[in-house]
Amino acid sequence: MEKAEIKRISEFLKDLEEGLYEGDYSGVFARQKLDGLYSVIPKLMDETFKAKDRQLKVLLASLEYKARKCKECIEQRTAVRN
Repeated sequence: MEKAEIKRISEFLKDLEEGLYEGDYSGVFARQKLDGLYSVIPKLMDETFKAKDRQLKVLLASLEYKARKCKECIEQRTAVRN
């Protein structure tokens, strides 16, 4: 995974966390973010498994953890389970 993609995912999760903290996400907008999370989480899992560098593994695993927490939060707020 390239640094630019990691940065993009990191920014996506940061914005998502801030929005969730402020209570901004509901309805259709939340479902769009949820769709993004459904694609990001498997990608992070795969890249974490493939990574040889320990620091990169830790970074990717922490991003995956954040993504899962955001997914759970949105699912709870919108009563959606996939």
